[in-house]
Amino acid sequence: MSNEIIIRHLKDKETYLTNELNKVRLALKAFIDDNMNFGDKIYSDKINGDIPVEYNSALTYGNKVLYILSKEGKPMLVDEITEALYILEPALDAGKLHKTISYNLSMLAKYGKIKKYPFNRKIKYSV
Repeated sequence: MSNEIIIRHLKDKETYLTNELNKVRLALKAFIDDNMNFGDKIYSDKINGDIPVEYNSALTYGNKVLYILSKEGKPMLVDEITEALYILEPALDAGKLHKTISYNLSMLAKYGKIKKYPFNRKIKYSV
């Protein structure tokens, strides 16, 4: 093989990979824009400004988490919040509950509704 053939092959490969990278970047940008901006608006609309004073199973998970954190009055781990909510509603699926609470805690922290505290390689949350 001559050097010209090798150079041509490498340039073709570079062009192909650059096009693939641009496609991935476009898809990633579209996914982030669609899910982050749209989802944030919906989530922030569901959480009211007040912390619920009474527990009700009809509350959104964000408001349920706020209720538990305010009732306990101390920073709590995700597992502790999950356990407290499971005690209030034993009919909930414990497996899905942990993920749901984790998501809601991250959104509440993002919007400044709760505070995060580092604790032994984990995070505690409080109102």
